[in-house]
Amino acid sequence: MDLSVLTLDFVDDVAVVTMNNPPVNALGPESLADFEQILQRLQMPGVARALLLTSACPGFFSAGDDVKGLKDIDDSLLALHPRGLAMIDTLEALPLPTVAGIDGHALGGGLELALACDFRFMAADSGTIGLPEVRLGMIPAFGGTQRLPQVVGKAKAIEMMLKGLAISAEQAAEIGLVNGIFPKDSLYEQSLDYAKRLARQATAAIGRIKSCVNVGLREGFARGMAEEARAFRANIVSDDAKEGVEAFLAARKPVFTGRG
Repeated sequence: MDLSVLTLDFVDDVAVVTMNNPPVNALGPESLADFEQILQRLQMPGVARALLLTSACPGFFSAGDDVKGLKDIDDSLLALHPRGLAMIDTLEALPLPTVAGIDGHALGGGLELALACDFRFMAADSGTIGLPEVRLGMIPAFGGTQRLPQVVGKAKAIEMMLKGLAISAEQAAEIGLVNGIFPKDSLYEQSLDYAKRLARQATAAIGRIKSCVNVGLREGFARGMAEEARAFRANIVSDDAKEGVEAFLAARKPVFTGRG
């Protein structure tokens, strides 16, 4: 892969994706192209069993779109929008558990990236998190208006977006926007450890659970139930399902491979 502002490393079975676009990890054409390459690789079977998304820019997870680039909107910029939406949808749909380790501000598109992850952990006293686009006379445009209400509820999401609020890690934890808060100097290690523990689970089943949840939320209860039935039929004959039952009957700890 020819990456510009992202790096991809592997720690055990965890793919560690690090954003490194100083000073604020602004999202633009280069980061979009990098994410597309990385996500295409991570969709391939056996490449990784969990993902950790993090930042190498002090003080910022990501500040979202480069505001300077929004001064003159043209067709080429607008053409990037559907690609950005597709990229974030692909991140959300990855058939493996995903963790965002948020050290610093996560604003606009930066939060929208994190919302597409299954788990979000934030460093204490490191920055704020929110969708402040309305302060620029704009709206969240990469799934924020849909995913934020699903995570924190309609009333709180409307309040945050209409006021352009950027809240602290502690406030985000109170409303369920982040799953936990770690000390700044241990955020990476603890987020990575969390991802490693997820990677040891039955990740084929995890991928199917994610698919069922996402289909139900996007397409309604009936479609979600149909997806659940389909996923059950595929999963019940998987190697991990066989291992789980055999381990339970033998009173031993299962060793899952993620196959199936």
